[in-house]
Amino acid sequence: MKKLTIAALITLGLGSVAYTAMADNHRGGPAQMLEEVDINQDGNISKDEINAHRAERFTNADANGDNLVTADEMEAFAETERARRQEQRRAKRFARMDADGDGFITAEEHAAAGDKRMDRMFDRIDADGDGVITETEREAAKELMKERRGKRGKGRRG
Repeated sequence: MKKLTIAALITLGLGSVAYTAMADNHRGGPAQMLEEVDINQDGNISKDEINAHRAERFTNADANGDNLVTADEMEAFAETERARRQEQRRAKRFARMDADGDGFITAEEHAAAGDKRMDRMFDRIDADGDGVITETEREAAKELMKERRGKRGKGRRG
């Protein structure tokens, strides 16, 4: 309970420092954002770390160093952050698929990763667990996806 309370307070604190604009809807979610704020990676987040992280992000956004961030600088910063996070996701996905860690994905590793993903998805949709996805289960899955997209906004961004 204490960890949940601390995480909630930190999340609220981060929200108050205009991270919605600077973080561009941080795709990794609160856990990834909090991990980035934990500068010394000790598992704890201090106010000093929050302030240092916020200052670093402002400095990175202020491309010309005039201590002012323009709309163009903010957009460029947001695009750089999107590209950085996308590369991190790609690297994690590759590492998950490269089961033996040799830097290559074999056809077998690719198939195994696809099978695992497909099995999870199939099992989620096959509500009665009979090994067959019926039209009713398919429609229920579509509705659930619509609801989830509605809660997040209008689906994925560019």
